[in-house]
Amino acid sequence: MRLLALLLWSVTACAQGPNVDPPKGPAPALGMTLPHVRLHDVRQHPFDLMKVDTPVLVINLWAFWCDTWKQQLPQLRELSTQQEQLGFRLVAVSIDGAWGDVFWEHCGEKGLPFPVLVDGRRELATRLKVRCVPTVLVLDRERRIRRVHEAYPGNPTVLRSIREVASESAE
Repeated sequence: MRLLALLLWSVTACAQGPNVDPPKGPAPALGMTLPHVRLHDVRQHPFDLMKVDTPVLVINLWAFWCDTWKQQLPQLRELSTQQEQLGFRLVAVSIDGAWGDVFWEHCGEKGLPFPVLVDGRRELATRLKVRCVPTVLVLDRERRIRRVHEAYPGNPTVLRSIREVASESAE
C-alpha cells in the first residue's frame, strides 16, 4: 500500500517541476533507438551509454527536485545487486543537473553501486520524449527501447521487464 501511495504521489508531484516543459504527446516510443548524447557522471567523468556492453540496459531518469529519488535509492541499490546475474546494467540519469549536499548524504562518500549521470540540458530526456520523472526505460542490446515505465513501478516490475527483454533478445 505504501508503494502504491508513493507511485501515485510521484506521478502527480513529479510529472513537472521547476523549469521543465515536458514534451506533449506519447511516452518514449517502443522500438526507438537510444540517441547518442554526451553525458558525464556526478564526478564530471564522461560516460557513453552506447558503450555499455550488456544485453539489457536500464535507464532510470529522475530529477533532484523530485524527492522520489530519495525513496527510490534503496530499491535501485537492491536492483543493482542483480546486474551480473541477469545480464543488465542500471544507469541513473538526472535531468536537472542540480546537486547538493543532500545527494551525497543519501549516497554516501563512495556513491552508488551504479553510474549516476547528468543530463543538465535535458538533451537526452528531450530526444527520448520523457514526459515525467521518474521514467524507467529498458533497452535491448541494440539499445532500442523495449519497455517504458513512467513513475518507478517497483523492482518486481522492472525485473520482469528485464527478463522479458533479455528473453526477446535471445530469440
